[in-house]
Amino acid sequence: MPIQAKFLSRFIPFVFRSLTVATLASLVAQIPAQAQTTFSDVPSDYWAAQFIQALVDRGVIRGFADGSFRPNDPITRAQFAVLVDQAFDQSTVRSAVRFRDVPSSYWAASAIQTAYAEGFLSGYPGNVFNPAQPMPRAQVLVALASGLQFKPSGTNASVTGAFRDYNSIPFYADDGVAATFRNLTVNYPNIDFLEPNRAATRAEVAASIYQGLVATGRAPAIESPYIY
Repeated sequence: MPIQAKFLSRFIPFVFRSLTVATLASLVAQIPAQAQTTFSDVPSDYWAAQFIQALVDRGVIRGFADGSFRPNDPITRAQFAVLVDQAFDQSTVRSAVRFRDVPSSYWAASAIQTAYAEGFLSGYPGNVFNPAQPMPRAQVLVALASGLQFKPSGTNASVTGAFRDYNSIPFYADDGVAATFRNLTVNYPNIDFLEPNRAATRAEVAASIYQGLVATGRAPAIESPYIY
């Protein structure tokens, strides 16, 4: 017997004699269920669960065939390209190119072309893209700042110096990190540490991409103690 039916049959004789079964079923159906996440490995109390689920609801994230999201895995350049392609609709700033390590049959080929044309990602010398390469956290912020055309407010030193490990920020990333400060920078578990050279996790990138939607007026803000 379904759970709702068992509930009704047990309690109707005692407290709901004056109500019909149909009325009670309607009332039970209106009781809000506890929020659940889509993926088997993203519990509702996971630190980035709200960001991940919000992107699922917008059709940005789909996860893997086994029902997982693998939030703590490093994100690859190809995976990042797919996420920004799904999340944003930016104007192109340059013509697409064909990278010699991204054949047209590659699963993320179209997204990579779009991410390049919209300015989110660039290639490496020798006309390669390195699609399977993990992305450092600094590179993620640079990519988002570039694609969303964010500019630093104030001097870079005054902004990036807020991080306790600011000396670790690579030179190429100064502008990008400064441009995304207090908008897309999500630091877990310690908000004061950027860890710019560590590979970004899929959960961290999901949170930053959602913050990009918020910063561009495309999504409502989500409260989190890890947004710097």
